[in-house]
Amino acid sequence: MTYISNVRAYFCLSLLLFSGCATNRSKQAEPLSSRELSDFFGRAQDPRSFWITVYETEDGPRFAGAHRLHTGKFAERSFESRRKSDAPLISVFFRGQNEQLALLDTSSRASWMTYELAIATGMIALGPPAYRLYPTHVNDPIPGYLSVASRLSLGDLHIENALLYVKAAKGNLHSLMRDRDRVRAPVVLGADFIRAFYYVQIDFPNRVVRFSSTEAYTPNPDRLIATAPLREINASIAVSGLLNGEETPFLLDSVGDFELALPVEKPTTVRQIILGDLVLRHLTATPSSALDLGMPAIPRIGIKALNKFIVTFDAHEKNIYFERPQ
Repeated sequence: MTYISNVRAYFCLSLLLFSGCATNRSKQAEPLSSRELSDFFGRAQDPRSFWITVYETEDGPRFAGAHRLHTGKFAERSFESRRKSDAPLISVFFRGQNEQLALLDTSSRASWMTYELAIATGMIALGPPAYRLYPTHVNDPIPGYLSVASRLSLGDLHIENALLYVKAAKGNLHSLMRDRDRVRAPVVLGADFIRAFYYVQIDFPNRVVRFSSTEAYTPNPDRLIATAPLREINASIAVSGLLNGEETPFLLDSVGDFELALPVEKPTTVRQIILGDLVLRHLTATPSSALDLGMPAIPRIGIKALNKFIVTFDAHEKNIYFERPQ
């Protein structure tokens, strides 16, 4: 078989595999046909042709050489979400396209985009073998396939060889948006995107996200509340803390519309959470099952607990800073 025939055969088989796993949760999604998959992935290219090296890790493949940044660049993007929403929805640009909306989701291990936008922007699938991923931060039975964008821009800050998983279904990103008010965004930027920068800062009170390509971040000592080590759980952004005095890892969820999500049977009140020197008291805990979240056994801190703070994810120093607003 030729190279292209191998790619097409692989993706046709993948379509059959994931179609058999679909549940009612995906009834709004229309899976791609075998022809659509074949047409899109028929021009797949080896990651090495983009100077991307693939490393296997316990959390799955990592891609060195992706999300390339120019030195000394900085970008500031205002929230595009409605005033009643604290979700960091920002504008981005793909080469040759108009402005697109993207949701910055720290709980998503990877970045995602719609099939329609992938076609419009000339995304190129990577493979063979294909890099297929099912969402782990939400319950969604439809996978995405890893593809590369030659350029993704945040104003004057350009990201070369940005990697995103193209959802193998038509229409919006469905459960990846997690809120019907946000279904119009065709892009989710996850933890892999955030880790590419020296730091990414979500200023919830001022509704701004800041990105630095190579310049370090020094917290303002007059505003700094706490510093906590930046951790990973299944490649999502996490932090260690205390839940009612017991040491616990937490996912930080910049999209979750709740204070706290726990593996409990009914809503309850949590007396105290401590993250470094930051103390959060009397939080309402929502059952993870009611939110249809992936990794339900891991507690999550959502935006209703984070929206009072400036939260900086310093991937270079592997710290998370919590500061008071200016």
